[in-house]
Amino acid sequence: MPQHDAPQSNDAPKYRIGDCAEDGRYPVTSPAGTQAGHIYRWHRAWYAVPVGQPDSTRSKHLDREQAASHLCKILGTDTITATPDAAEPVTVPHLRGLKPTPQNLTNAARALARLAELAWEPLEGYPGADNRWRMKCFCGWTGTRWWSHLRGRNNDNTPRPENRHDGCIPMAQHAETIARLYTPATTCPCSPDDSTAAHPTTPDSAAKVLKSVARARQSGNHPELNRLVTLLLGPCPAASVRAQALQEVAERRKKR
Repeated sequence: MPQHDAPQSNDAPKYRIGDCAEDGRYPVTSPAGTQAGHIYRWHRAWYAVPVGQPDSTRSKHLDREQAASHLCKILGTDTITATPDAAEPVTVPHLRGLKPTPQNLTNAARALARLAELAWEPLEGYPGADNRWRMKCFCGWTGTRWWSHLRGRNNDNTPRPENRHDGCIPMAQHAETIARLYTPATTCPCSPDDSTAAHPTTPDSAAKVLKSVARARQSGNHPELNRLVTLLLGPCPAASVRAQALQEVAERRKKR
């Protein structure tokens, strides 16, 4: 993305929004080239973080222009305030900044299963459909992709772009490479001697784990919560079957 200058007006501060980094953040500088901080989009809102400050000081804005303008207004001042929305994100395995609700867990399971089917390796937790997701290709390339692009659209599950990324191996070799790297299973082979550590692959077992997740959240039992979330989202050859089981649980819930 090219450098983006702020709109010119009598009362609007000048700023410059730089190229998007691999983590989805855009640096913001003043007209003199002084770093003001960075901005990023997260679930339809834009957040501004002053230079040298942690994410907990972020402020929420309607669009990127407001976010960049805010940084330049406070540049060189001590006016750094966080909004109530700036609480530290939820930290559970395989989710990035998302609460372990049934819907988020189901969406994440579907996304992670599809990544396995396409031989993409996630390098961070599932961030939602419309946020950058850092992952690794089977050729060794690392970068960010959007799940909304990889899942396909309008009943066509062909990922976009079809060539994965610039510099990848020839498309004619993709199917063979994926078949070599991904062997699906219908049952979890990960913990054959411990049923409590097996990934759920039926609607009934998935529903049972979801209920346990709710109890662990309510009681504040974080170690147990992390263990349960890993059962639902951790790597498994039966990831696709597990995702379908969670989807069936969600459909049952809608019919009640």
